[in-house]
Amino acid sequence: MNVIKRLTAEVTSLRGALRTLQMTTPIARNPTRVFPQVVLELADKYGEAPALLSDGECFTYRELAARSNRYARWALAQNLRKGNTVCLIMPGRPEFLAIWVGITRAGGVVALVNTHLTGTALAYCINAVSPKHIIVAAELFASLESARAHITGDAQIWLHGNADANFARTDREIDGLSGTDLAASDLPALTIEDGALYIYTSGTTGLPKAANMNHYRLMLASNAFAGVMDTRASDRMYDCLPLYHTAGGVVATGALLVRGGSVVIRDKFSAREFWDDIVRWECTC
Repeated sequence: MNVIKRLTAEVTSLRGALRTLQMTTPIARNPTRVFPQVVLELADKYGEAPALLSDGECFTYRELAARSNRYARWALAQNLRKGNTVCLIMPGRPEFLAIWVGITRAGGVVALVNTHLTGTALAYCINAVSPKHIIVAAELFASLESARAHITGDAQIWLHGNADANFARTDREIDGLSGTDLAASDLPALTIEDGALYIYTSGTTGLPKAANMNHYRLMLASNAFAGVMDTRASDRMYDCLPLYHTAGGVVATGALLVRGGSVVIRDKFSAREFWDDIVRWECTC
């Protein structure tokens, strides 16, 4: 019996490895097919199927693509150049992904900042990437205010939502922009070697470091785990991990999206709410 169990486990592992190899091999062969482009392809393929879900907002694949297109246009309107950095300070929600997908499509690099940081710790993470812009959710504006005296550089601050502060608001800016696809001539030429995100290390052995995640690593993480997990369009992932970390923000989301599945994003919840959520959202993965 133990031999049969072991052989079964080995076969399962081999199948997962073969699926992963099948999904990741094409990445290097198509160096200009970056993750934001994949999002547009998914919109064409899955259309009105649910992509990202939460209590506050839900995006279909088509809505996610359109929303990201608006952020790409916003980035271009701010003269964001290829490789320029935008810091994103926002709790986990579908809008979080739409923002960084759109900005990275315009060539920007988005630093996913830990939402629990304040004061000098927050300022350090911002200074480490020398951003041109900082987007902060209204509910986290107080945290940014506690760090402003220690922030170097002249990054422009943008609010997302109403915080009764005298800063421009990205949510209002993008409402006036088109969600249609952008012409290739309006966008910088990107390859999988170009930077996409800064994701910070935990800082357990020193100050956090901004780890560079290029488009290749985004594609690899998403497709590799889709292969390992054998995700399908009928699957739904319950994601209660921080979106500013690789596991919650890239692996858990990307592995479902590249196969047409959907992701329930939960930023805060209690243990009692967990099982109610699983049933309510009919999570299968």
